[in-house]
Amino acid sequence: MVFSRPPAYPPGIVLFRREGIAYELVQDLGLGSHGERVALALKRGKGQADLGRVIIKTLGLPALTNATKEARQRLVEEVQLATFLHHQNIARVHGLHESKGALHVITEAVSGRSLESLLNLVHGRGRYFSEPFMLHIGAQVAAALAHAHGSRDAKGKPLHIVHRAIDPTRIRVKLSGKAKLTDFGLASAHLPGRRTVRVPRARGDAYYTSPEVLLGEPEDTRSDLFVLGLMLLEFATGRHLLCPPDLLPREMVQMLSEKEKERLGDAIARAQDEWTEPDMGELVLRAATFTPEDVAQATQGLSEPVRAFFSKMLRRAPSERFASATEVENRLRKLLHERKDYGHAEAAAELHKALVDAGEALAADAEPGAGRVLHPDAVSTEPGAPGA
Repeated sequence: MVFSRPPAYPPGIVLFRREGIAYELVQDLGLGSHGERVALALKRGKGQADLGRVIIKTLGLPALTNATKEARQRLVEEVQLATFLHHQNIARVHGLHESKGALHVITEAVSGRSLESLLNLVHGRGRYFSEPFMLHIGAQVAAALAHAHGSRDAKGKPLHIVHRAIDPTRIRVKLSGKAKLTDFGLASAHLPGRRTVRVPRARGDAYYTSPEVLLGEPEDTRSDLFVLGLMLLEFATGRHLLCPPDLLPREMVQMLSEKEKERLGDAIARAQDEWTEPDMGELVLRAATFTPEDVAQATQGLSEPVRAFFSKMLRRAPSERFASATEVENRLRKLLHERKDYGHAEAAAELHKALVDAGEALAADAEPGAGRVLHPDAVSTEPGAPGA
């Protein structure tokens, strides 16, 4: 079954069958990064048994144009890349299924809440999660990145994976306090026997992008780490380093030389071609001009050890940041250890209280066969708005 344009197929329709299991549509989630349709689906076994929910990315292939060939190749590469990613903090890709006229990628549907949902929650109540909670989530995501960045193929050659699209929608926090990084669909990598796999256009959310990418410079694993730092800072303080309310663009421009202004103009033009945000010029300008003093101002109110962590994490020059995700993970776990006993149980209790205080109805983490309430945030990939 191939998705149509809106209105989408009604819930309950069987998308396809595979190995005796029917994949039944629960909710159409809109379009993904490569034009594929994204859906939440229910696996049905014998006797209509509920075998759990998954995310399905479906690409209709009525005609193989150059665009559909590229989209198909990207989905195939996403599944190939996933064969090297086996980590408790990375959402699983279960496999690829081709039916008549369509290609389907089956991925884990991670229960809980996205970091975006939790950011909206804390912005709304004006109170943020504790430092230990932020460190706990950050250490898990850093561990996921350390695994991905350090992955090697069967011959031991580095895969050079860079996620390239980390943002708050791609980090999910389960009600158990465990976090998972999702969706490597826009990642770059050196897959065996292939040249570098990379989409030749913008990746992810412009607001969660490293300075070097916004300025059109080369990116590497340290770019992922900068974006992780951006999110953790916002999670801990509500402040976004690249979108400050107290520094006007004309004041930033005055800091630049004529040569820097020319270079910046080129970067802004390039970014405006790749992203659609109306304030791309200001975002690129901020990425080119923020200073360690700006980071210090953004981290006010946090403990000194945590401020020192962000000071190194959020450097404009990649060479001045932490060298690896492993180093970031170790620093976060050290900071967490200094706060004594804070683990999954404590994180789960803090998350539970925050959700209850916000008036959200809670359901247990999704398990096969368990009764579940479909929360609007119960997805784990990058779709646009439902019906998009």
